[in-house]
Amino acid sequence: YEHHKAWADDVQLQRFLIARGYNISKSLDMIVEALQWREKRKPSEIDSQEGWEEKMSKESETGKIYCPGHDRWKRPVLIFDNTVQNTPHVDDHMTFLAFNLEFAIKTMTPEVDKYLVFMHLENFSFFNIPPFASTRETIQMMCTCFPERLGHCIAYRPPGIFRTFFDTVKGFLDPRTVSKMIFITGDVSDGSENDKLLRKIIGDDWKVLTGAEQPRVDDKTSPGYIHHKYWPTVVERLEGIKSRSTSSKANPPLPDPVDSGKADGGDAMPPAPPRDSPVSSADSSAQVPGESEKVAEEVAHLSLEDHSA
Repeated sequence: YEHHKAWADDVQLQRFLIARGYNISKSLDMIVEALQWREKRKPSEIDSQEGWEEKMSKESETGKIYCPGHDRWKRPVLIFDNTVQNTPHVDDHMTFLAFNLEFAIKTMTPEVDKYLVFMHLENFSFFNIPPFASTRETIQMMCTCFPERLGHCIAYRPPGIFRTFFDTVKGFLDPRTVSKMIFITGDVSDGSENDKLLRKIIGDDWKVLTGAEQPRVDDKTSPGYIHHKYWPTVVERLEGIKSRSTSSKANPPLPDPVDSGKADGGDAMPPAPPRDSPVSSADSSAQVPGESEKVAEEVAHLSLEDHSA
């Protein structure tokens, strides 16, 4: 636990409580499983390991997973396209997924704690169904290791075989995750019902942002994805995040003036997200006083070797 103490802060523990309906025992089991996974994958350390940039760039070449920007709610958008898989090893795939989920979280602004996942499924088929080991750990990451981080998951143009695949794995998903799935089929032209829905969820530029209905560089690349343009932005964004982190540690910010409504530069502070927005954790208003402290006390005494999750 000591190695992950910075990660397991009160806000993080609150997410586990929400995910398990404030059941402390179930939340603790979930946290232990997440800590065991983090000890194995070390997602927060991937971008500091030797050779990480070359390895992650290779995995990213076809746009099978990438984070191009943010939606209208300022949530990071993660694009998934399993049909353009370009490397053979499941372990590398899972490390790459962990890298991208961690990267998306690092790009979040303080008022946002969720991301949106957009899955390109037009070419999903029996021949490119992911291995069970990959599916199992992906579910573990999305449901257990990064709880209450998913805002929406858009399944874009899924064929019938994906419906069958989803029905098979749905039993491994918690109901909260399933409720965030949105299947998009049929007309997506401007002004269509699907277009109106996705403009509301993602924004007016949803097609450009996600690559939907955009041309492909080749048949082995996700639509709208251009690696030599995208990858330098990842490196640049990470360098900026690390630079700000170092600066904030060296020069801790002073408390904001009460009710000032202004940032240091004089600009108006961004408005709080509306109550019905998908930005903040669902049910976060239903916090139970003292519950996160109880979980924190339990976690502080964890021994991963002795605990069977």
